[in-house]
Amino acid sequence: MTDSSPRNHPHFTIAMDMLHHYFEVNLSIPAHSASEVTLRLPAWLPGSYMIRDFAKHIVTFSVTGARGALDYRRTDKSTWTIPTEGQAIEVSYRVYALDLSVRTAYLTHEFGFFNPSAICLEWIEESTRPISVSLNGMPHGWQVKTGMPQPNPQIMSYQADDYASLIDYPFLMGQLDIIPFDVQGIPHELVLTQPHYADRSRLATDLQRICAAQIELFTQQNEAVPFQTYSFLTIVVGDGFGGLEHRNSTALLASRHTLEPGPGTEPSDDYLTFLSLCSHEYFHSWNVKQLRPREFHPYQLSAEQYTEQLWFYEGMTSYYDDWMVYRAGAMSRSAFLNRMSQTMTRALRGKGPQRQSIAESSFLAWTTFYQQNENAGNAIASYYSKGAIVALLADLYLRGNTPQSSLDDVMRLAYARYAATGTELENLLQLFGDVGGTALQQMIERAVFTTDPIDLAPLLEPLGLEVLPAVADPFTQQLSVEQSKPTQVTLGATLQEKDAALQVMRVWEDSPAALAGLMPGDRIIALDGIQASRAHVYRHLYRAQSGDTSTLHYFRRDVLFEARIEWQALPADSYRIRITDPDKSIRWLG
Repeated sequence: MTDSSPRNHPHFTIAMDMLHHYFEVNLSIPAHSASEVTLRLPAWLPGSYMIRDFAKHIVTFSVTGARGALDYRRTDKSTWTIPTEGQAIEVSYRVYALDLSVRTAYLTHEFGFFNPSAICLEWIEESTRPISVSLNGMPHGWQVKTGMPQPNPQIMSYQADDYASLIDYPFLMGQLDIIPFDVQGIPHELVLTQPHYADRSRLATDLQRICAAQIELFTQQNEAVPFQTYSFLTIVVGDGFGGLEHRNSTALLASRHTLEPGPGTEPSDDYLTFLSLCSHEYFHSWNVKQLRPREFHPYQLSAEQYTEQLWFYEGMTSYYDDWMVYRAGAMSRSAFLNRMSQTMTRALRGKGPQRQSIAESSFLAWTTFYQQNENAGNAIASYYSKGAIVALLADLYLRGNTPQSSLDDVMRLAYARYAATGTELENLLQLFGDVGGTALQQMIERAVFTTDPIDLAPLLEPLGLEVLPAVADPFTQQLSVEQSKPTQVTLGATLQEKDAALQVMRVWEDSPAALAGLMPGDRIIALDGIQASRAHVYRHLYRAQSGDTSTLHYFRRDVLFEARIEWQALPADSYRIRITDPDKSIRWLG
């Protein structure tokens, strides 16, 4: 059923042209007192700090009033102004939807997805009015899932309090598999597009434990949970990854194989990655959706909105995503330490972290982190991974020096103090001082504002752990934690097997690859006169010594080149964390 009742608020009717991948949108605006109406589509959406200019996907636009068509004018790339003399109007437009991501809109015969920020225009003069949405022309057998309230379950019409609320409720529709589970009396659901091979029971059990652990963290003093229901809206694909937080849901993009734990007694790393993705976005329900930078009070979605605080909001969350999966019992101790080692390596390797602080990385997220190129590892720091290492630093310090405290206390204090007002950068720094003292606050300030190396060894040692050098695989970039034949040298490049060659994906500055003249995009076809392959490169890395030389043949575009490469000793930029004293390690790992 659809809703045809009269309204005194703006109403969106959304139909679907699947063959041409259009959402056909009609916006009904009631009679009003103004002489004109201004409509605008956001340039970006909260949680994804990049200008996306959603209006570029609108391909037709028309306006009608009581006496027929009305004129309008474009005042900028995202804004329409319509002279109305106060009359009710109908605005009709088509939005092209073929972006298979969690950020915009996608529509085929398989399924449909949209963030309202990508297809629903804001009535600027009346953005605080309630807004309703109806869906028309749904194919037989399709279901709709969204966190937006649905006053009448028999009518496919939804209600949001205002425009800011509207754009925080993504929609997923299709032949969906819905896996319900309950967490402390709150209905939750994992929603999956089809086909998939998910272990439904295992996923429900693991997610229930992870969500319960997070709720427990933030409700020590009986604080209210910030949602009444929660949905993991998951687009399942052959190869993909992504997530975006919303007020009572998250939109996820996941590879099909990550939804099953695998045949062994230990769940696969891919399955743990999916659990950590869910954990990450769920943690944002508190740390971003409620507690957020004061610069984002309110969000201004027509242009960039700068903050130096993303190292806290994404970095702390990136630490807790794996940490909560482990604490919930869904990840083994060895798997957790391996994943923390991976995070540490990603955060600290290369020249990027030596050139950019994570405060600057946060501020410039719009043009650096969200628009990375092949030189990113040499140029920028990640406020995600290095922010997670700052979180680890704080947690280790607190557990080692104030045994009754941990990073949990910092997060709870931040939420209690600033969820209503937002944080200034100074507030965040003071939180660490209030919980751990001046020494901890100074450590955090140094880690956030400078490019000085972060040394975790002195903090790990009292807790029965140590940091050892490791080797990163030149193809997968995964750490080879236990190697029967440890390599002695490095190429200093990331490679990918492609079309009977090894394509160079990234080159680290001052590495053998860089000094030999290789660059991203080159295709290595031979190493010392033998066809280049993954196995051949591995054997060379095992065999060669620092100072040895080899000859490479490679194509750059369609031109063949030869280069002489001098192997270098492995740089100290890959790490693994190992337990040395199990009894002491309990203070962190439990």
